Amino acid sequence: MKRIAVFSDTHNMFSRLPLALERVGKVDLLFHLGDFAIDAERIAHELGDVPFFSVKGNNDAGSVYPRVRIERVEDVWIMLLHGDGYHTLYQLIDKARENRCSAVLFGHTHVPLLQADGELLVINPGSMSLPRQGSKPSCAVLEVERADINVKMLPLI
Repeated sequence: MKRIAVFSDTHNMFSRLPLALERVGKVDLLFHLGDFAIDAERIAHELGDVPFFSVKGNNDAGSVYPRVRIERVEDVWIMLLHGDGYHTLYQLIDKARENRCSAVLFGHTHVPLLQADGELLVINPGSMSLPRQGSKPSCAVLEVERADINVKMLPLI
């Protein structure tokens, strides 16, 4: 089994990082979904120098990170993107399905979301730094075992 910490929209603000690290626990990997994608370096270091993958968001001008990544974890493909280039959730879902992914992870809205669309998981971990629309600061952990994905949404309050 692989455990993956998922963060988005951190905006170089780390006041809740100690609590996030405590809630996340030991992980094998970190995914950062953009808007200060470079923050993944610090978070990965704090998690014990775990490997990380980041995608760039609308606040990552000049970033070396790609806009979209598709990563294989165990027996599933997971799409990572920020989400600002998509006007509807259905566009994200269609892109993930076109690429035969089991999950699509996105940020941008700063609002946590966990839903299933058929066999596809749609996940937004929210923002630990700047939550919006009355949501709580948050991040997520994925536990992937072979073809199964278990998602834990973690409030940071």
